[in-house]
Amino acid sequence: MSKIRARALVQFPTVLLTLISIIQALALELMWSKIVESEWLWDFDVQAIIGWGMILGAFLGILQVWVMYSTMVMGFVWQPYLRDSIIPFILGIQQFMLIALIGEEFNTLWLYVLGSIFITGNWVSHSSFRRARQDSENDEFFGKTNPATLRDFWPVMTIVTLLVAFGIVIDVTQNQTWLPVVAIVFANAILIFQTFMFRRMWRSIMGLNDPSEDEGESA
Repeated sequence: MSKIRARALVQFPTVLLTLISIIQALALELMWSKIVESEWLWDFDVQAIIGWGMILGAFLGILQVWVMYSTMVMGFVWQPYLRDSIIPFILGIQQFMLIALIGEEFNTLWLYVLGSIFITGNWVSHSSFRRARQDSENDEFFGKTNPATLRDFWPVMTIVTLLVAFGIVIDVTQNQTWLPVVAIVFANAILIFQTFMFRRMWRSIMGLNDPSEDEGESA
């Protein structure tokens, strides 16, 4: 059984990244089709601004999923479960829904789906990191990192709550102008911020946060 486990650990990263890349490519193709088919995006009115904001959010979401998986797979070793090969399909469906919901009239389901992607992505990363912590090959990283506590989940819980709150307020007020714009600006800002957080993690994994190296780069 140890040989089977070793073979799974070796082949798992390639299989997972291949699966993720296929799903992300399909999501990008769907997004491009949405842009080409939506003539209203070129009217340059409030609806077009909201639409482009939703497209940007969907694109950033696609990047987030790719960066999350590529960082975890190339940076850590962990025991793969069967669900690790199933969850990418769930994330793919969520991304397809996010793109399909982009329309001339703002649909608050877009905010709810985005919130569900935050939940799924956070659960995937936490589950994977928890198993990675148990593998001695990752001791160099986790030896400097404390285990996650409930406080570490508050940012994601706050983000999801705000997205849901935005959706409820928009549904109640039937506002199709400035409220959707504020909600989409918030969503894109969070996605951009998370990209920088993954960049920070990648630099930490690669040992690029060493003061001496930073000084060398600045020089």
